[in-house]
Amino acid sequence: MEVGNVFIYITVILSAFTSLVHSLRISNKTYIEIQGKACFRRMNGTHQIGCSSETKGNVGILYHITGDNDTEWLLKRGPNKPYIVLLNSLHFKLDFVKKLKNSGKVNGIIVIHVLQNETLTPFPPEGFSPDSSCPNDRYGLYHEDKSYGNCQNVTWNPVGHGMMFEDFDKFPIFVVINQTEVDILIEDCYEKFNKPLPDGSVREYPLCAVQLKDTMSGAKDAKTCYRRTQVPTNLNPDTYCDPLGDHNVIATIKAVPNQDVYPNNSVILAAARLDSFSMFENIYPSADNHVTGIVGLLAAAEALSKYKDDIINNNNTKDILFAFFQGEAFDYIGSSRTVYDMQHNVFPMVEEKGKSTLHLVNFSHISHFVEVNQLGYRDDGKVWLHTDPLSQINTQTSKEIDKMIELIKSVADNMSLGIGENSRSQPLPPASVQRFLRKEKIPAVVFSDHQHSFTNKYYNSRFDIAKAIEASTNDSDIITEQAKNLTRISTMLARTLYTLSTSRDAPQDMKSSESIVNDLLFCFLITRQCEMFRRVLDDTDNKNLDESSLPYPFYVSVTSTSNQVTYLTKRLLSYFIGDRVNNTKDNCKQSGSNKVNQYYWMQGEVNTTTNKRQGFCSKSTAVYTLAQSPLFDQDDYNWNIDEYSAWTESSWQTDSIQMRIFLVPSKHLETVTLSVGVILTVVFMTLTYFINKKADVLFSQRRTRRF
Repeated sequence: MEVGNVFIYITVILSAFTSLVHSLRISNKTYIEIQGKACFRRMNGTHQIGCSSETKGNVGILYHITGDNDTEWLLKRGPNKPYIVLLNSLHFKLDFVKKLKNSGKVNGIIVIHVLQNETLTPFPPEGFSPDSSCPNDRYGLYHEDKSYGNCQNVTWNPVGHGMMFEDFDKFPIFVVINQTEVDILIEDCYEKFNKPLPDGSVREYPLCAVQLKDTMSGAKDAKTCYRRTQVPTNLNPDTYCDPLGDHNVIATIKAVPNQDVYPNNSVILAAARLDSFSMFENIYPSADNHVTGIVGLLAAAEALSKYKDDIINNNNTKDILFAFFQGEAFDYIGSSRTVYDMQHNVFPMVEEKGKSTLHLVNFSHISHFVEVNQLGYRDDGKVWLHTDPLSQINTQTSKEIDKMIELIKSVADNMSLGIGENSRSQPLPPASVQRFLRKEKIPAVVFSDHQHSFTNKYYNSRFDIAKAIEASTNDSDIITEQAKNLTRISTMLARTLYTLSTSRDAPQDMKSSESIVNDLLFCFLITRQCEMFRRVLDDTDNKNLDESSLPYPFYVSVTSTSNQVTYLTKRLLSYFIGDRVNNTKDNCKQSGSNKVNQYYWMQGEVNTTTNKRQGFCSKSTAVYTLAQSPLFDQDDYNWNIDEYSAWTESSWQTDSIQMRIFLVPSKHLETVTLSVGVILTVVFMTLTYFINKKADVLFSQRRTRRF
């Protein structure tokens, strides 16, 4: 290659790079990026829900609504449509959102959600829940029941307006959680350029606009989207959606070898749910909704573990199976899968290096079912017991339920703990046990904080936070009132499970730890960078903790991702009920073919003398089981029946979610600029034509005469 050509190539590359750098600089000067959280699209077996935008995003002039006068001005006088509306929490209601969307003037919505500033983000006093008024009814026990279906007897979530299940197609909705960025939107954008003058007249150009980009790949319903994803092509290898799902976490007190079989009615199932949902990405606090249940059951397991030899060393005792179900907010994904696996005699199926079955558990083995639900807002200061009226038609089941309730009341009375029993004719609230009772009438009791409708006015919403249940603290050493109350409840639960297992009264010194309950609330609700989480993790997991101080989100997510809440729950359960063995870190693993026990290396507590952590190997039965709808495993599944839910999440590209602000000139200026550009283009094209035509005259060179 000639030197001249190399020089040309280098010049072209440098020019292209320089152009790219200049374009990025121009973009940075033109736009201000805002880090918002988007409402995104999900799909079930029948339709799509959530939000999306146009392919290149929706653009509109920013308008801040603070009251009725602002709304009236926008809808009646606002001349510069389309608008992007900025709302606070009091105005973000389904009816109002629909009113703005249907006006034809609004192109998207931004919601202020700065919890540290109650002026900008007041808690709706009447409550706020994007869930339906009858959560999970379609896949629950009573869906087609004439007496109890569709919450005819009790409306569990009266403030639920179902915004979560609306389809806001090409109408993006974002939430902003950072105070600085809210100030930019209000002060530097709206008030400086867009806010109407005191007499109501319109501001002159330039105006400040917002681009909301929320482009989703999936559409229509889960069946269509999943089928398109399963047929990859070379032209378009991208996925359109992924199934929602993850893993359940289970553990038993007894370690039953592979070859052994449980006797009938020899297992007590103690359960809680692991997840919640929200409209916006990574905003899933869910303090009362299920964290109180997770903490209550984990603390009960810890209290029981001190007396587990009473259960393990006696062949006449019942085993206790702790189960934490994932995906329950989306029509009972985790519990549905467990029921399916039990029916097909493959529970629990452990997903390690290849699938291997541990001891078999099916419906014939379950003697009792105890579920821990919401516990944070105790109605009349009591814990309420819920039972299923349909199960009690069976005389034997009814007698066992009577015994369970009598036992629970006796244990609670000895602790001076308030217990309330609901009417036997009242159906169960939304609970995982409903999926089990659809197949078998098991004696079951659900613990909750409400007698009738939910006392939690922020069910499955971004307002269900630690502060709302009086569990907020900046110092994990300060025991909150909620922690004290939950400790007493988990103690009662532990003693109840002990007596159900052994048929003996629980020791009076069997108590849950206030500090452990407080630490768990702090870790799950305040910050992931906490002592309890560090104790149970391997030192290689510290990086994930250190990435952010925010608590982990409680969204089940898609099956292809790793869920940190599930991972931590498994390790916490192993930490509380497992045994510490004298294995080194390298030898902390299974040996031989017996895979009853699992081994987890943990950092352990800090030695106060050396100021270093004392790592140890934990041996326990804590394992994962699959939490994914069974229909995704069946090629011939009939999507028209309602046996299993079919939730999927739309996929999107890395640059598909974006919010940014910029200034727009008047239409007149845009027209003038375009016109001048066209004229200059024509002039220079004409000039170029004539120059090219006369090039031999204009650029002729005098010939050199040779001698």
